Formats: sequence, C-alpha cells, structure tokens
Amino acid sequence: MSQQQPPAPVEGYQDMVHAAESQFDREQFKQLLMDMVNIPSPTGEEAELARYMADHMTANGLQGQTQYLDDQQANAIGKLPSRSKQGPELLLYASFDTHLGGSDEEERWAGQPLPSMLRPQARLEGDEISGLGAENPKAYAACVTTAATCIAKAGLELPGELTVGLGAGGMTALSRPGFSRRNIGHGAGVMFMLQRGYRPDYCVMCKPVYAVAWEEVGICNFTIRVKGAMGYVGVRHMMPQDQNPFPQVAKVIEALEAWFPTYTARHTSGLVAPQGGISAIEGGWPHKPIITTADVVLHVDIRPSPRTDPVQVKRELQAMLTELSQQHPDVVTELEATLAIPGATTSPDNWIIQSMIRAWEDVEQTPHEPFLNMSGYTDLSVIRQWGVPAARLGVPFRHQEPNPEDSLPMNRVHLDDCYRLIQVLIRSAIDTCSRPIEITQQYQ
Repeated sequence: MSQQQPPAPVEGYQDMVHAAESQFDREQFKQLLMDMVNIPSPTGEEAELARYMADHMTANGLQGQTQYLDDQQANAIGKLPSRSKQGPELLLYASFDTHLGGSDEEERWAGQPLPSMLRPQARLEGDEISGLGAENPKAYAACVTTAATCIAKAGLELPGELTVGLGAGGMTALSRPGFSRRNIGHGAGVMFMLQRGYRPDYCVMCKPVYAVAWEEVGICNFTIRVKGAMGYVGVRHMMPQDQNPFPQVAKVIEALEAWFPTYTARHTSGLVAPQGGISAIEGGWPHKPIITTADVVLHVDIRPSPRTDPVQVKRELQAMLTELSQQHPDVVTELEATLAIPGATTSPDNWIIQSMIRAWEDVEQTPHEPFLNMSGYTDLSVIRQWGVPAARLGVPFRHQEPNPEDSLPMNRVHLDDCYRLIQVLIRSAIDTCSRPIEITQQYQ
C-alpha cells in the first residue's frame, strides 16, 4: 500500500460532504430502486431502463442522456460539468443488466415455478427491497446515480467533472433464445461508452463486496467436445464397440472437478482466488432418445487472475485433458476457447484507491482491510484494460435468514446498506473532483 503521506482535505471538504449528504432523500431512493427492479433489463434489452434512468438524472440536476448501442440496448449517462475544468474527470459506474430476464422460458433450468425473487417485481418488506437484481446490479446503479445527484442538488462547484455511467451488457451473457444479436454482453456497453468519449481519469465501480478492491479476475469460457459415434440403442449389444460418449463424459467431469481446486491453488494471489466450473452440457436429441449422440459438449467457465494470461489458462486445461486421454484412451476430447477476457489490476497506490479507502474509513471509523479470495468477474476488467485506474466497492454484508427463493445473493438489499455506500461515494467524488489534476496524478 501507499507510503506517500495522504493529502490534507481541501478547504471546506467536510462542509461539502455535509451539504451533499443533506440532499439524500430516503423515500426517493427507495422508489427509484423499486422502479428499477420493476423494469426488466436482461442483457441486450436495457433500453427502457436506460431511458428511465437518463430522465431521472436530468430531473435531479445532472445532464442525462440515453446512449443507444442499437434499438434495444442502451447506456444511461449523467454529467455534472465543471466550469473551471481544472480537476480530474471521475466516472461513477455500474452496470444495470440482469443475469435473467424473468421470463417463463427460464423456468426450465432455474427451477419451476420461477421464484418471485427471480422476477422483475419489486417487493418491500420493512427496509429491505427484493426482486430480480435488487442488490446486484440495480442497487449499485441506484447508488452511483444518487451519490452524483446529491452532489448536484447541493450546488457544489467542483474543479473536476463528475459523470455517472450506467452500462448495458455488463453480464457475461449472449442474447436470449430467439434473438440473433451476439455482441451484447461481456462489457459491450462500457466499451461503447469509452469508445464514444466518456473516458475518465479515474473510475469507481459499484459491485460486491464492502471493501475497496483494486483488482479482479477476468473470464475464460471453453467448450470441451467429448467425441463418440452416433448409435442406436436397440443394437448396441451387437456392435463391436459401443461408442456412446456419455460414459466418457462422466470421466471428463470427474477429472475437471478434481482439477479445478488445483488450478485455484496455483493462481491464488493478491486479492483473488480464481475459480472454475462446468456450467452447461449439450448432447443428443431429446425428442428421439433411441438415437445416441456422436458428441457431447461441456461448457466450462474458468477465471484468470490479473497475473495469468487467458492463453496460459487454455494451455493448463489442455494439459489436463491430454493427461486424461493418456490414462483413458477411450476418452477423446476437443478443446475450444469461446471467450477470453484478461483479469486486470490498478496499483493500490493510485489516487482513486487511496481516496476510496479514506472515504470508507471516514464512514466506518475503523481501519480498512481488503477482502481476499474474490473470483467474481465484472466489466471493470474492461475499464482497467482501457488504461483507466479504477476502484470497486459494494454494499456491506448483512446477515440474512436463508430464503429458499434466493439461490443467488444478489436479489435483496437493505436501504441502510445502500446509504452507507452512497456516503463513501460522495466523499471520494468530492475528494477527487475538488482538487487540481496535478495533485491526484502524484499518486500512481
């Protein structure tokens, strides 16, 4: 961590923070988040929510804009310009597409019936809001938006420019069945945003967890084709060799499940403990099961650390499959990479990391400790790869009673936790945008 002496707060810093925080309207924030949950925004279909958020930002002191990628996909931008333009440009960023669309077609694999918590229908119980993506990503998009609108409504004149970016296509997903577009996820929205001129000096992205993070994993997807031969169940006992690939698939799965922990152990370093897993299987004709498939395809997700190139991940996986075939000559596989996004890191000495840590400690009144062994991917890796120093922070962890409807810890959030995150964002944004750019550039 930084050995540099932290800079003294700018004159009037605490007054500016107080002025911005006094603009926080809890009821307005609650309604904003519930409205966001109620607007479906599966990856590639975020335009309606983008229009809503751009209008909200315009109505609350920012210059709102809907930035279309196409007729169905769009980012939402909100700018708080600087008159002097002597300070840094800071992007407060969150994605706002959900991992599911809440449609009936998803019930087959998500569980039948689809739990209400996995549908875009906001529910309020006390101070907790639930529904599809209520915490991740929609609470984060609501928090970065609200932090910036609080600063805007306080009438603060900052030397630096503050921008809210709500990005489409943050999830690592292709389009839903029936849609022909493919380039809709994996950071497509923020990449478009950066290409079109919204390239800041610094970025803060909101995603789990409640500790300032300066690095995270990338993501690599592979298909492993387990080879066999098409056959007919009725004559398998008459064939000299049964080449149904499914028994060999079992061997491949067992080998992968044994290999994943060794991969993690080799590449755990810094803040990350990269994981791997099997996510889907394809093979055969369900409508005519008397015919056995020639091939079965496994879809595998493996996370590279910032210090491991995706090419190296593929080599390690291929070496494991080659060893498996040597041990079991009847196991024949073909490996193909289908997605390769490197991990990325920002120096922990960089201004934005140090500013966020100072802000976190000011809110929590305790020394900051980094959170280790993370393996969650976000499109912040894309932002860092474009050369933008970036910090990441989410809402505080809250112990919640297990909910059988909530299979993923991202669909409910407490309003108090959102406000704590907003307080940190306000402090770091003011700390950063109230200084000359030359001061912040001393911390790299």
